Amino acid sequence: LRDTPAGPIMANTSLSESQVEMIETTWAAAMDLGEETVGVLLFKHIFEIAPGALEMFSFSGEDLETSASFKNHAVGVVKTVSVAVGMLHKLDELVPVLQDLGTRHVGYGVAAEHYPVVGKALLMTLDKGLGSAFTLDVKEAWTTLWNIVALTMMDTHYEA
Repeated sequence: LRDTPAGPIMANTSLSESQVEMIETTWAAAMDLGEETVGVLLFKHIFEIAPGALEMFSFSGEDLETSASFKNHAVGVVKTVSVAVGMLHKLDELVPVLQDLGTRHVGYGVAAEHYPVVGKALLMTLDKGLGSAFTLDVKEAWTTLWNIVALTMMDTHYEA
């Protein structure tokens, strides 16, 4: 267990087959809203939870409503989530991708306490985008997935 200001990240988590199916189905439903819509909403939630996080990005001085670089970054993150969701049946291939992503994020100045913020923002985004389809079981599946992603990305980069 890593406790951070935005909440704990649990170790030793795994996904059941039914959770993988829920994640795949609900992500497909979220993608019906469009990558840009989901990405912009995700980042608005991140900046709502942690306003100072905006300063970490090159688009921090821009109007987010019209910023092409903001929207491109948001879409890129959503595409990365889509790749990860698509690889849930190939964890042996997904793990090194996430470890590499974590290494790159250390270079961007991402700290361990940022991971729960993104996880909370992801859940808020899915809740808003999926509405009544965002059940407690779906929330639990996505929470478990985020814990796996965050722990894998953080790997050996941060002290426990």
